[in-house]
Amino acid sequence: MPEQENKLMNEVLEKLIRIEAKIDVYKSQLDDHEARIRELEGKSGKKWDAISLSVATAILVGIVGYTIGKLF
Repeated sequence: MPEQENKLMNEVLEKLIRIEAKIDVYKSQLDDHEARIRELEGKSGKKWDAISLSVATAILVGIVGYTIGKLF
């Protein structure tokens, strides 16, 4: 009986080792996916920041141009 238990324990240990290896692979893939998703999320924010800056600059230039035009 102890021989069978040893064999069973070795099988369980081998399966756990394989499961652990698969989890490590999945974790590295998950980390990669998370990094790419964060990059994609940041792109749209950067676009809106650029658009907002452009609009604010255009408004400011318009106000300054109008003011200078009224002075001269």
